[in-house]
Formats: sequence, structure tokens, C-alpha cells
Amino acid sequence: MTNECKWLVASESPTAALARFSHSLDFASLTDREKRAAKRHFLDSLGACVAGIDQPLVRGAASLLDTLTGGGNVPVAGSGRRTDLLSAVYLMAASCHALELDDGNREGSIHPGTVIVPAVLGLGYQLRASGAAALSAVVAGYEVAVSLAEVLHPHASRRGFQTTGVVGVVGAAAAAARLLSLDATRVEKAMGIAASSGAGLFAYLTGGGNIKKLHPAHAAREGVFAALLAARDVVDGPKAVAETTAGLFHAFGGIHPWTGAIPGQCPAVLAIARSYTKPYPCCRHIHPAIDGLLSLREKHRFHADEVASVEIGTYAAAMPHATLGWESLTTAQLSFPFVMAAALRTGTIDLETFSERMRADPALIADTAKVRVQLDQECCASYPQQGPARVAVTLHDGSRHAIYVADPRGCPELPMSDTELFEKFRMMARGRLSPAAVDDIIEHVWTLDTAPSLRPLVDSLSTPFLQKASA
Repeated sequence: MTNECKWLVASESPTAALARFSHSLDFASLTDREKRAAKRHFLDSLGACVAGIDQPLVRGAASLLDTLTGGGNVPVAGSGRRTDLLSAVYLMAASCHALELDDGNREGSIHPGTVIVPAVLGLGYQLRASGAAALSAVVAGYEVAVSLAEVLHPHASRRGFQTTGVVGVVGAAAAAARLLSLDATRVEKAMGIAASSGAGLFAYLTGGGNIKKLHPAHAAREGVFAALLAARDVVDGPKAVAETTAGLFHAFGGIHPWTGAIPGQCPAVLAIARSYTKPYPCCRHIHPAIDGLLSLREKHRFHADEVASVEIGTYAAAMPHATLGWESLTTAQLSFPFVMAAALRTGTIDLETFSERMRADPALIADTAKVRVQLDQECCASYPQQGPARVAVTLHDGSRHAIYVADPRGCPELPMSDTELFEKFRMMARGRLSPAAVDDIIEHVWTLDTAPSLRPLVDSLSTPFLQKASA
């Protein structure tokens, strides 16, 4: 690491430095790139919340919470529901991750937006936080969660832990502490409290189930609660919780003794500006292969029926997705064979790709047998500094076309344009918000740093559904 890091001080531990940075972060002091990134990721996460709110798992969790809580006035984005703070945060985080639309960071293998943004939406609404305060909290939460995840990955994933839940909870605590205006000491306490709630197993990749969708929900809720506990001095969290013996690095990553490696792969650029947005609603590990296949399909003009085989070369972290099935929407979005077959046959990957109709399409299912996924040494050597894939298509006439994709679209090096991001938001809100409401929300987010309160934006994501319910 270099001394360019925006939060590191040599005399401080990483945990203390991140806590101090979170406490003191001022949105006005950020670079234009970082400010723009904060708004882009905030908008993208809002759209994912709206799109996923009606998924069966989210509806089921909401129904259960109704029987356990006494109600409240915090809106759940994308619905007419209002509930208590922790339940609202939980449901928004679950919905944000429900359709694999949420953002991520490759070096940390984490989905920060699905944890941080719902935490800020809920607590920021309750506290009547300004738009600039909300954006500052989002940036702080990303910095903490991603920086810790970058140290843990790939060590934690090899041990079966998903970093979104493991350190997302610490990022949510830092974001919430920033909204609560806690001093640096209490921010570190909140992070220490939150770390004991870090969790999330990759067991669903081998044992099935859809619990993955609730990993961010647990993290967001417990992170906010940790900050509230710290604010009231209810409990003390351990100091240096990332690097101490039996802390995050040791317990989840097996990194002991801590070597002094500093979290963060690009210290001169804040984490929110080095995270990606997704052009396709499926597992990010599959995206470079999608880009490669669609590029070959467009360049060489072949049809799925002309194709004998599609060979994918990838890296080790992506291999658990190589043989997954497609019996449900949630598994299909993680399945290399299904996603690649859909890209081959239709030339696109969108939410309709994972509908019951598409998952039962005989031609598409036949195409899955053409897809073979294997480790590629160049891809393995490049990951996680890059997110690569090698794609080779062999036609029945014997001709072969191949491409190597170093990075997928949406990464910081190949970002989606603002126009593409706005279109994605419109797609996520389609059928739930009117076109005029969508345009208003985009404009509101783009000027959020000048807004005196976050509340009008959050209300605009709830009021249309309240009006429908009362109509």
C-alpha cells in the first residue's frame, strides 16, 4: 500500500482508521468521480429494491414480520408497506438482492449496495437525514465493507463464507453510525458489535436453498442495530475487530497472524468508485462469458441451432456455478449452463430470461447440453485483479470462433454509461412506478446532495403503492 490511502494513518489499526474515516467523511470533500459514483450506486440499489419487493421470499418474510412486530412508519421502498425501522431495513435489503440486480465489488467478492443502501434508507428516513448525510453514510459503508472484504477474499470464500454477510454487517454499522453522528470511538465500537453478527455460508451452492437472498437482510438489520446499541452505550464492541486475534481476518479468513496488509486494492480511489454495476440480472461470475458469447454471436451471425458446443474457460471462484440447475428463478440466475444457453438462443439476458416459460423452453434446455465450463489458467492467474472468461463456439460445420474477455461490462474500467444506468432503473421500476415518477426519482437522486431531507425521496418510492391500496 502507499500513503495515498484516503483513510490510513500509520499509527492506527485498520479498524480504527476506517472508523475515523467514516466519522469524518464529508460528501463535499469527495472528488467528482466519487460523488457521481455514490449517486449511481444509490440509484442502482433503489431500483433493485423496487424490482425485488414482490418476490415470494420477500413477501413471505414480510408476512412473518407482520406477526412479530408492532408496526411503524418507516417505508419499505417499492411497496405501500410501512413498518418498524429494523424490519424495513431487512425487507429492503432482501428485495435489493432478490433478483441478482444489485451491484458489487470484484476484489472483495461482495455486494455492498444491497446491505448499505437499505440501512441508510431506513435509518436516514427515521432521522430525517439530509441528502448529503445519506450519501456520506453510503460512501462510508462501502469503504468499510469493501476494504475488509478485499482482505478476506478469496480466503473466506474458500472456507465457505460469503463476504456480503460477513463484513457487510460491519459496513452497515459504519454507515448507520455516520448517520447517527457518532464519534470515531463509538463508530469503532459499533463495528466491533456488528462483527459478532457477521455470517453467511456458501452451502446453498451444494446443498440448495435460497437463503443467499437473506444474507444482506441479516447484515443490514444487524448493522443498524449495532450502531444503535453503540449510540446508547448498551454494549461495548471489541477494538481492532478486523485484525485482532479471533477477529474478522482470523476467524473468517484464517489470516493469522495478521501481516499488516492494509485493506483496499486501490487506496487512492474510494471503494464506491471501484465497484461495479450489473448489466445482466444474474451471477456476476457469469457476466464476462455472456459478454464474450454475445460479441461472437453478433460478429459471426450464427444461430443457436448452428452451434455444436460452447466452451467456457473461467477461474476457480466461478466453478461452483458450472453445473447448477435451473429449477427455480434463484438457481437459474446462478447457473452457467442455463444463462449461457439463454444468451446463445435469445441474444440477451434480462429478467424475462428467468421466467417459468423460459426455464421450460425445450430448445433452450437442449442448448444447455452444449455448454461446457472448465478452469482456464490465464483466467485463474488474472482473478481477482480482473474478472475474465474465455469463450469458444464451435459450429456444426466445423468452424470455430473464440474470444478472451478480460473484464465484464459494468466494471470501473468498462462502466455502464449514465444513460444505460437510467434505462436499467426504468426496467427495474417498470410496472411498479409510472414513467413520470421514475424520471422524478432519477432527477431527485442526481441532486440528492442538495436535498435538505432524504424523506421526500423515500416517500416517493412508497406513496404510489399506498395510493393504489386505498383506491
